[in-house]
Parts: sequence; C-alpha cells; structure tokens
Amino acid sequence: MIKFFRKIRQKLLVESKFSKYLLYAIGEIILVVIGIMIALSFNNSNEQKKNTALVKETIDALEEELHTNFDQATFVLNFWNKQDAFCKQVIFDQLTIEDYRNNDLIGILPANWNSFNPKTENLHLLLEYEKSTPKQLKPIIDTAKELEKREVMISQQWSTVQTNIIENTKAITNEVSLVRLDSISRNKQYQYMLTNPDYKKIVELYWINTQVYYDFISRYRAQTMAVLGTIKMIREDFGLEELEALYKSKGMNPFLVSDCNPKEPISKNNEIRRGYLIGNLSDQDITLKMVNDGKIGSMYTLKPNQLRYTKPEYAGFGGDYTVIAEQIDSDGNCIQKFVAVNKGYLLIK
Repeated sequence: MIKFFRKIRQKLLVESKFSKYLLYAIGEIILVVIGIMIALSFNNSNEQKKNTALVKETIDALEEELHTNFDQATFVLNFWNKQDAFCKQVIFDQLTIEDYRNNDLIGILPANWNSFNPKTENLHLLLEYEKSTPKQLKPIIDTAKELEKREVMISQQWSTVQTNIIENTKAITNEVSLVRLDSISRNKQYQYMLTNPDYKKIVELYWINTQVYYDFISRYRAQTMAVLGTIKMIREDFGLEELEALYKSKGMNPFLVSDCNPKEPISKNNEIRRGYLIGNLSDQDITLKMVNDGKIGSMYTLKPNQLRYTKPEYAGFGGDYTVIAEQIDSDGNCIQKFVAVNKGYLLIK
C-alpha cells in the first residue's frame, strides 16, 4: 500500500502536475489523520472498557468491605454503649463499693477504650475511579464520598479521645494505683472513685469526648448501609422488600410508625446520641424533620432513591435521645411520624 502511494506521488512529480500533487498530498494527510483518530478512538474505547471493568470489580470488593465495617462498628459501639452507662452511674452516684469489686472495668473506666478502624482500601480506590465510573453508577460515588467524610471525622475525634485517655490515666495514677491488686490499694482506689469530686469531673469530660466519638461511629455505620443499599438498588434493582431483608440480616430494625398526634406519649427508648439510616424509595422528594429531647434538629429533603445517615442532636446527661422522624408536606404539616429504635432505619416508599 505504501509503495502504491509512493508511485502515484512520483508520477505526479515527473509529469509536473504540481496542483494535482498538492491535492493528493492533502488527501493523504487527511487519511493519515483519520487513521490516527480511529486508532485513538479504539484505544480510548478499550481503556474505557478496562476502567469500567475495574470499577465493577472494585464495587464488588467494596460490598464485602462495607459488611465488615458495619460489623466492626457494631462491636465497637456496643463497647462505648456500656461505657456510657458506667459514666452515668458514676455521675449520678449510683455505684457502690461492691459494684467496683465485682466489675474491674468500672475501676478503669476513664482509661478504657476501643477504637474503630474501618477498612477503606476499596472505598478510596472507587473514588479514584470517579471519572471512569459509568453515569448510572454515579449515585454510588456520591454516597461513597459522604462515607469518606465520616471516616475523616472519626479519625479526628479519636485523636481527641486518645489525648483525653492519656490525661485521665496520669491524673488518676497521681492519686491511686490502677495496677496494684492488693486489698489496701484496691480499697483506696474505690474510695477515691466513689467520693472524690475531681474524679467525677474526669469521668464527665471523658463521657463528653467519647459520646461524640460514639455519635460519629454510628453515623459511619448508617452510611455504610446507605452505600450498600445504593449499590444494591442500582446493580440488582433492589426495592423496599429486598432492602428490608438486607438490613434485617445485619440486625437492623425499622423505625416504629406513629400518628402525627399520638394518643399516648412516646416512651423513651434511646439513652445515647446516635445516627440512623434514612431513605426515600418513592418517586418524589420527601422532607423529614428530626426531633429529640423535644427540640427540632436536622431537616432532610431526600431525592428519589436516596439513602443517607442522620445527624443526632446533643441532649446532655439527662436528655431524651429518642429520635422522632416527622415526614412533612410542602406547608410543613405532619404526614406521619416514625420513632427510632436501636440499629434502626427508616425507608419511606
């Protein structure tokens, strides 16, 4: 083929047909450019297919990562839930010396910890592939970005908690020993923790820092299920029943349904600040008003098929952390109320 074109060029030059040669040369250049563009298009198409396959593989791996992180978050939250109860018993003078003797964990309360370290390799990898992600998978990217933000907040708060625990250990060991097990040392420790007002201040500050940590982990846990649910809706066409079965398999429970004006007062069922999963499975925007401790907190307008975590409100030691989600219309009128439960979720269709 190359020899063929070369012979044509030589013939035109020998015959001094310059204008025809020039036209021929331009045509040849155009053919070369078209060939290059076709080759580039082919390469780009192959590269796009390769990237799309990598995105799908990463999402497959991310699903397992989300399951693992949800389970780990639940384990860590159970630990901090017990710490919350111990802190309140100290603050409200509900412990006796027998309680300390029967439970060693109470004796190391403000120096005890359990950190949450989620697996994030595939989460971060997916976000690196954002430009290569097919349009129909973009909602997964959006929920994954929010999960990454929650991870950063957890890490930042853990640094605060860790510093507080180190300070607590120093302050307590200046007064008593936390490691000597003889009866005299133990009794001195118990009396200090039962009667010293400075110790109660230590416990209170510890509670403030750790309940924020608990809150951030609970939001992260809810957002892991938002990401997982979004993946399932897009890739496997999950609807309400399938999502409920998925969340039930993780030990999650639906919010309780209530009238806008219930005949009986809604009883308290939560005693610690936490976030929840909420979702809109309808074909229209919905607005939710969140209330706890009698105060209006966050407002959420959810797009169709949007899942996300909720932000809880602070109510102090004696506040009511029972979260009530009120679905409202465009005029702010109540349509229906829902009462949060432990490891709860709210899906509205």
